Amino acid sequence: MRNLLLTLILALTIFACHSKKDEFSIKGSIAGVETGKVYLQKLVDGRPQSIDTTDLVDGKFAFKGKMELPDIRILRLNDQDYFAQLFLDNSDVKVVASKDSLRATKITGSASQDIFKEYLTEVEHMNKGVAKLQQSYQSAMASGNLDQAKKDSIDYNATMDNMKVFTKNFVKEHNKSVVSAYLTLVQLAPQLEPAELDSIITHFPPEISKSEYVIQLKAITAGMKQTAIGALAPDFTMNDPEGKPIALSSLRGKVVLIDFWASWCGPCRKENPNVVKLYQKYHGKGFEILGVSLDKSKDEWMKAIQQDQLSWLHVSDLQFWQNTAARLYSVNSIPQSFLLDKDGKIIAKGLNSEQLDAKLNEMLQ
Repeated sequence: MRNLLLTLILALTIFACHSKKDEFSIKGSIAGVETGKVYLQKLVDGRPQSIDTTDLVDGKFAFKGKMELPDIRILRLNDQDYFAQLFLDNSDVKVVASKDSLRATKITGSASQDIFKEYLTEVEHMNKGVAKLQQSYQSAMASGNLDQAKKDSIDYNATMDNMKVFTKNFVKEHNKSVVSAYLTLVQLAPQLEPAELDSIITHFPPEISKSEYVIQLKAITAGMKQTAIGALAPDFTMNDPEGKPIALSSLRGKVVLIDFWASWCGPCRKENPNVVKLYQKYHGKGFEILGVSLDKSKDEWMKAIQQDQLSWLHVSDLQFWQNTAARLYSVNSIPQSFLLDKDGKIIAKGLNSEQLDAKLNEMLQ
């Protein structure tokens, strides 16, 4: 009993010392690389920006610093090799990487990273199931097996719903971690209505509420209320590729999909062929799409439109995440879409191609 008591006292002492730590250290090694530069970066407006640099000596590197709150950090080797993304807090972090398998980098020592990794591991498993269903659906459609395609579509929607439920439960279970605020911002904010999002935000403790993620979430919920289902879609005017201004309100009388996307967005480009089919199917019945690009390069924007054969209306101010319409509609991830009825009221958000097909069939038959 005495030995057990001493063990507990020692464990509590170690925990207390760890909890009082007010700086971080990162010690890492990269097998197969002796010298070079290692950059510690943070995300600024969705893009990596270097905040510290160190030399790689005999394959080893180190960083020290202080985090006000845990946050996403990225490690980059030399000019282009990103080899680690971690949720960094004030703790002693160990990074073990190899030049030949950078994606297999191991990160230990950060409690926030452990929570983040736990979530990512489960979601990765779910994503594999989603990928199999998508492949099965495409094969079934190609072979004309409509019964199998219907089953795959139902299973796909159920899996996506399960992923959303898992994320909500995970966030509630880890509501004292900034990781949950981050996951709420990037995973749940595009899917939830303002009232439910508000409910999640109010359960974050005061210290978490100081996080930039919670600050962004509060701004998003305020904006979402003006783009809630049933609200009149906020009007905006933006130039098409030829420099001609197009006002959203000029499309009244048609069922309109406002589609936020970009040439650099993989999921957007993957979904485009399905949307093309729906446009061809319903355009003659009064369906229009207004594509709002979050590109910065006009050439890349135009190239993607041509490659994906997107024959609908397109606009952009080439301001990346600062796109005026995206900010107006509180868009913080893409693809994102808003379906408007003929009076310009928002009737649905974030529909996948199967859901959009069903909704258009209901509205335009």
